Amino acid sequence: MNSTNTNSGISPNLAAEFQEAWDDLSKGIRRPDKMKAACERMDRLREENRQLFGEQNVAVKLVRQAREEA
Repeated sequence: MNSTNTNSGISPNLAAEFQEAWDDLSKGIRRPDKMKAACERMDRLREENRQLFGEQNVAVKLVRQAREEA
């Protein structure tokens, strides 16, 4: 299935990366080099967000709120 939503706001390059990842996933293909690069990218973005917004403990607050409401 090769359908592309042009109104998604995702760049064509990123959409191509997603499609390749989905194709690999559906075929059971694992690419350690790409997995490592993705982890490094996520770590970098997480650190950038931490520097921009500080430490966020939202999950703890949400769990406590949910417990209080239950």
